[in-house]
Amino acid sequence: MHMKVSHDQFEIHGDRLRHTPTGALFWMGEIDVVECEAGLAGKDLGTGHDYDPEELKQVAYEVFKLQKSTCL
Repeated sequence: MHMKVSHDQFEIHGDRLRHTPTGALFWMGEIDVVECEAGLAGKDLGTGHDYDPEELKQVAYEVFKLQKSTCL
């Protein structure tokens, strides 16, 4: 079953974000968010749940934007 991605599922690790349910790691490139480790994104987590990799990337971008705006 597809699970919705939310901001609170991400942890900040320096200049990277980790999606805690899947272990996917993202970092901010010059123009866009880059997935550096897919973890279990797009795969069944063993619970019947899965997360869409493109949705993860989009929400990671939103989290990076929010983080950047709070630092200004």
